[in-house]
Amino acid sequence: MNLSPRALFAGLTTLFLATSGVADVDGGPNVKRLGATVMRWKDDTLQVIVGYKHAQLHLDKKWILLDTFVTATGGTPVEIWREDVALLAPDGTRIPLPSQRRMAHGIPDLRRMLNEANVQKDPLGGYFQGADREERLGFFAIPGEDIVFDKVTVNWRTLAFGPLFFPSPKERWAPGIYTLVIENRDVHVRLPLTLGVDGPLERVR
Repeated sequence: MNLSPRALFAGLTTLFLATSGVADVDGGPNVKRLGATVMRWKDDTLQVIVGYKHAQLHLDKKWILLDTFVTATGGTPVEIWREDVALLAPDGTRIPLPSQRRMAHGIPDLRRMLNEANVQKDPLGGYFQGADREERLGFFAIPGEDIVFDKVTVNWRTLAFGPLFFPSPKERWAPGIYTLVIENRDVHVRLPLTLGVDGPLERVR
């Protein structure tokens, strides 16, 4: 029996996930694991894919980076403001998306962190076949190099991508299932991310 390259890749990915000890998260019908450190949320409003390989390798640091891709799935443009985004810790602590100023102050070696993440990240852009326009998810930037925005607007043809930074309330990140939250009047995203765990755990709801 001859398998297409796509079918072979899907089969190998399933086998890898089944045998690699990756934590299994039941996030509901809108959540799907696409790789060992790649999770997707998709509903009638928004598709969000997060790669967290760099975060997984740096849980001993105060700051983590989530490689994030966002596009709309319906016919209506979707607005996301900085204050709409947060990370829920396993104990229920809500960690808001920080300001550009706080991030720049907290990560003095930002360029090095971004270079590390670029080398280690999973390729995510291929999951968005319909989008033909790309833009920067501009909540953060290297100081002095790009404009920072407090809002991003996407439609079904626009793919916005970039890093989301979060600081730990402590000096490091405890293993557990964290939940990326993007919520406003039109958006209700709750995407579980398994950080530092290799077995099933109950996620924050």
